[in-house]
Amino acid sequence: MNVTRLRWTDIPAPLRSRAEAAVGTPLHEIASAPGGFTPGVASAVAGDSGARFFVKAISRGTSEVAGAYRREAQVAAALPPQAPSPRLLWWHDDGDWIVMVFEHVDGRTPQLADLGAVMDAVAALGAIPGPEGLPRIADEYADDFSGWRDIAAAGTWPAVVAAYPELGGASIVVLAAREERWPHAAGGAALVHGDLRLDNMIRTGAGVRVVDWPNACTGAAWFDLVLMTPSLAMQGVDVEALLDRHPLTASADRDDVDTVLVAAAGLFVSRSLQPPPPAAPAVRDFQRAQAKALLAWLATRCPGLLDDRT
Repeated sequence: MNVTRLRWTDIPAPLRSRAEAAVGTPLHEIASAPGGFTPGVASAVAGDSGARFFVKAISRGTSEVAGAYRREAQVAAALPPQAPSPRLLWWHDDGDWIVMVFEHVDGRTPQLADLGAVMDAVAALGAIPGPEGLPRIADEYADDFSGWRDIAAAGTWPAVVAAYPELGGASIVVLAAREERWPHAAGGAALVHGDLRLDNMIRTGAGVRVVDWPNACTGAAWFDLVLMTPSLAMQGVDVEALLDRHPLTASADRDDVDTVLVAAAGLFVSRSLQPPPPAAPAVRDFQRAQAKALLAWLATRCPGLLDDRT
């Protein structure tokens, strides 16, 4: 996931001055976040008083994902106060650069040993109603959860099976038909982060905070947890047991959950076979790892699904 990130000093001086005026102190970089899929600025900065802030920024001339940064700023500004997320203090878009200044949160990326605290944060997130103005999950993911149908329409199923032999007994017709039901299965009015993984969280002494919100929408309260499971399964977590005991999924309709998992598998499989995007070249390997883990789980969770040639 590592990319070469821009730094605080790469932001044009006039924009840095505006950010400093917004927080009332000159700023200097003290650390740049490691990892990530994009080259944007992700830096901890400090003022003369010692106060710390977190800056995210990117230039449209640097990356095609700049639009996601603007969306994140708009969402962060609208998040309700109970959302477990660092507060956005200031943001600006000058037509080229998008710059955001957040409150600084001391912590680290959660590890599997922190999974209990992570699941508490996921449960708290699922209890928050989505604020007005966010898109419905069916609209936000319309282009993402169409992987099986896209493969069927393109006639590339043999090539997909060659890349994923575990699909050799499956029917693309069956998978595409199941995928088509996902908007109804995932509908709801809860606040949905839309890209929840351990690397989008911060473990603090007081719990877990959630960051990176460009995909926020409204949907089923359990959607974030279910979409998170492939990234946990690839690390060896017993995700079946996790869903059985978590309050958001313990009482959820199993058929709805399975439908979203099928749609997620189509997303990861189809995207993993596309050329890597220049701004995030490592993302295809990550998608393939999630696809493999999810397909292995679906083979046991939904007996016959990957052996149905009808």
